[in-house]
Amino acid sequence: MPFITLLFAIDLILTGIVGYQVTGAQSPTALIPAAIGLLLLVCGVISFKANLRKHAMHGAAVIGLLGIVGTASVFSDLGVILEGKIDTLARPAASVSRLITAMICIHFVLICMWSFIEARMARTAKPAA
Repeated sequence: MPFITLLFAIDLILTGIVGYQVTGAQSPTALIPAAIGLLLLVCGVISFKANLRKHAMHGAAVIGLLGIVGTASVFSDLGVILEGKIDTLARPAASVSRLITAMICIHFVLICMWSFIEARMARTAKPAA
């Protein structure tokens, strides 16, 4: 799971940097996905220590959840985006960046949940010594 966290962190960092460049480097808020990615990167690096893995991965999952909550407003624009009328939005680049961030965070949190369930099942399947 630490390696997967690093991959998602890199995805978010690239989303933030590309979004910032596409918007002409006018608004530092375009770097919010990169900030989320940096937090995930820190959790991913910390989780390579076996004794800190559980706490770091739970922290990463919380960061992913906060990423979903922070980008949830983009789902009101989803219909317009899917219809291909993105140029009618007030800030189309921001909407696309938020949508990409939301999708990455949702995917990450789902993988975290799956990993947590597998870890719990593995612990309970071990015979008592």
